[in-house]
Amino acid sequence: MSLRDYEDFVFGACHVNEEDPAAHWTSVARELEARARELATVRELRIVGPDTDLTVGVGGRSWLAADGHYNLPDGEVFTSPVETETVGEIRYTFPAVYHGREVEDVRLRFEAGRVVEAEAARGDDYLQSLLEMDAGARVLGEVAFGLNYEIDRFTRNILFDEKIGGTMHLALGSGFPQTGGKNTSGLHWDMICDLRDGGEVYADGALIWKDGRFLAEPALEVVESGVGG
Repeated sequence: MSLRDYEDFVFGACHVNEEDPAAHWTSVARELEARARELATVRELRIVGPDTDLTVGVGGRSWLAADGHYNLPDGEVFTSPVETETVGEIRYTFPAVYHGREVEDVRLRFEAGRVVEAEAARGDDYLQSLLEMDAGARVLGEVAFGLNYEIDRFTRNILFDEKIGGTMHLALGSGFPQTGGKNTSGLHWDMICDLRDGGEVYADGALIWKDGRFLAEPALEVVESGVGG
């Protein structure tokens, strides 16, 4: 992108050119919080996409909304999965960037919550070294839906890339205690799985997400207001 194009991209992702940016993020917060409440009732997610069929246990875990209170850009809902309940395979078609180094075309296979096979088309030695960092590095610490559809491309800036609308990111390593996560590690490595073309996500067997979009809008809480006299 040119500097001007990148400027437009950043301002669009942060929605600062809206007539009322604060009102926009207030609306986003309501939607993401509603989505988080619904996902909190789910026991198991199955993620299906190109070279990907991964089942992640999330029963009993809280979901949090990243809705502009602490970071801009924002736009995701996330949790820490149950540490022993990840099984299957996943392919990350976007490069995985950690401390400025890129690892391309990462493929992981999980059994009983741990990575048992891993390979990358480029940077495989670096991938293997990070997996050996400590006992928690082979366990997922985060699973999240990227829901900012103004972020529509990969830019090698994780605060943008993990929010790409229509993707999911799953991080190896440390989890979030506030969601119930128990995994500890010196690693927290966000990797992005593009589900915009043919991707599906099932919640307890029911299809909830297809081609990068939830199939139903979340149920918003009704805020009641009294009339003073």
